[in-house]
Amino acid sequence: MSVPAQLPHWKALILIGLAVLVLFSFYGTFQNNFIHYDDHVYVTDNPHVRGGLSGEGIRWAFTATDAGFWHPLTWLSLMADAQLFRLNPAGYHGTNLLLHLLTTTLLFLVLSGMSGQVWPSAFAAALFGVHPLQVEPVAWVAARKDVLCAFFWVTSMWLYGWYALRPGFLRYGALAVVFSMGLMAKPMVVTLPFILLLLDVWPLNRLSFGGGSEIFLQGGRRHFRSVTWKSAILEKVPLLVMAAGVISVTFFAEAKAGALKALDSFPLSERVGNALVSYVRYLGKTLWPTDLSIHYAHPGGWPLWIIVGSAVLLTVITLAVLKAFRKRPYLVTGWFWFLFTLLPVIGIVQIGSHAMADRYAYLPSIGLFLMVAWGGAGCVKNRLPSRARFLPVAAVLSLLAAFAVASRNQVAYWQDAVSVFRHAAQVEPNNALVQNNLGAALTRAGKSADAVGPLREALRIRPDYAEAAFNLGSAQAEKGNREEALFWYDRALELHPGFAEAYNNKGILAAQSGHFSEAAELFRQALEIRPDYREARSNWERVMAEHRR
Repeated sequence: MSVPAQLPHWKALILIGLAVLVLFSFYGTFQNNFIHYDDHVYVTDNPHVRGGLSGEGIRWAFTATDAGFWHPLTWLSLMADAQLFRLNPAGYHGTNLLLHLLTTTLLFLVLSGMSGQVWPSAFAAALFGVHPLQVEPVAWVAARKDVLCAFFWVTSMWLYGWYALRPGFLRYGALAVVFSMGLMAKPMVVTLPFILLLLDVWPLNRLSFGGGSEIFLQGGRRHFRSVTWKSAILEKVPLLVMAAGVISVTFFAEAKAGALKALDSFPLSERVGNALVSYVRYLGKTLWPTDLSIHYAHPGGWPLWIIVGSAVLLTVITLAVLKAFRKRPYLVTGWFWFLFTLLPVIGIVQIGSHAMADRYAYLPSIGLFLMVAWGGAGCVKNRLPSRARFLPVAAVLSLLAAFAVASRNQVAYWQDAVSVFRHAAQVEPNNALVQNNLGAALTRAGKSADAVGPLREALRIRPDYAEAAFNLGSAQAEKGNREEALFWYDRALELHPGFAEAYNNKGILAAQSGHFSEAAELFRQALEIRPDYREARSNWERVMAEHRR
C-alpha cells in the first residue's frame, strides 16, 4: 500500500489540519522541564545518554537493560537529542512532539489507504492526535519509548498493507525490519502480529475460508489479496518468534531492575481483579478524560462488586461487538485491538506499584477511536437526512476543540516535577508514592519546609515506606535539623538495610560536623552496597583526603 507521490488537495488539507490540532494541543511542552521521575534515569543522571552518540554509547545501548527494558533505539534517540541539545529539555520535548505528529499524520494515511474512507480516517487520527490521554507519553521525556514505538507500529501497519497488496519476500522483509525496530523501542509492540490479523478481517478484508489470490475491485475501492485463515496465521509466525525473544529479555530486565512483582506481593486473584477494573477505567478515561495522573496507586484488592460489574460490562460489549460483526466489522477490529494491545500492561504480570498508566493507553486507544469514527460515520450515513448532516460535523469539530483545549491544559501540569505531582496529589490524595515524590520535588526545588507535609502524609499512608523516610530526612537536613534528619535516615535503614543513599547522606552530615572517620565509614558502607555509587565514592575520597591532613 504505497502513499501517492502527490497527495490530492483535500488530503493535504487534512494533514495540515491534523498538524495544527496537534501543535495547538502540545506546543506547551517546549516550556516544560525534565521530571525527576525516570527522566533522571533516562537522561539527566545517565552518563551514557549525556555523552551523546559514540561507539561506546551505541554498544551500551544494545546491551543495557537499565530502567527494566531492552530498548536500544530509545536509548539511541535520547543520545541523539543529547548530541544536539545537551541538557536543554525543549529539544527532547520537541522530539517527542515530532514523533507524535508524524504518527498521527501517518495513521490517517494508513487508515484511509486501507479502508478507502477519508473522513472516518481523519476523525480517528484526529482523536489520536489531540486526546488528553496522549499528554503523558508526549509531555514526559522518559516516555520516549511510547511515542517511538507507536511510530514504528503505524509504519509497520503501512508496510503490512503494502505487503498485503502483493505478498513477496522483500515486502515482508521490510515489514519484519520495521517491526523489529518497534520492538527495540518498546516491548509493547509484541501484540502487533495479533492486530495485523484483525486488520486482515477489517479493513483489508483479506480473510476467506476458501482462499484466493486475486486483487479485485468492488465499489471502486481496492481490496487486498485474499488468504485463508491458516495462511494469515502462518504469515505472522516469524513476527511472533521475534516478539517471543523480546518478551524473554524484558522479563529478565524487569526482574533485574526489581520491578517485577512476586505473587506474594500481588496475588493472582488481585491481579485479575485489577485487570478487569483497569480495562473499564481505561475505557472510561478514553470516553471522559478527567482526573488524569502520572501515577494511579494499586489498590490491592478491589471490592467484589466492582470486579464483577467490570467483568459483566466487558462481556456485554464483547458479545454486542461479535453480534454486529457482519454489518459493522470495524467494531470487532477496534474492540479487540483495545483488549489485545493492553494485555501486556494490564497487570497480570505486575510491574511496579501502579494499577494502570495513561501512557499504556497510547496505542490501545486507537482501537476505540476506530469504533467511534466508523460507528459515527455509519450513523450519519444511515439515519440522518442530508440536510441535517452539518450537525455531526459541528459536533466532531466541537469535540476535537474540547479535547485540544483539555490536552493543552493537561500539558501545563507537566511543567516540572512539583506541578505534575501536586496535580497527582489532588487526583489521588491517598497515594503514598505521589505524596513522597511531591515532597522530594519540593526539596529539590529549595522548598524543604513545604516538603515535610507531603512526606509525613506518605508515611501516614504507608508507614513502611523507606524512601519517604529517607526523603523526609533529606528535607530536614535542608532545613538544618540535623538530629531530625539522622532520625529519619536511621528509620529508612531500619526499613531497608540496603539503602545506600541513606548511608551516604548520614556520611555527609558526619563530615559537616567534622567527624571524618565516621563519615568515611558511612561512605564505605554505601559503596559496599553500591560499588558504582559515584557520589559516595567522591565523598569518600574527599573525607579521606581531609582526614590525612
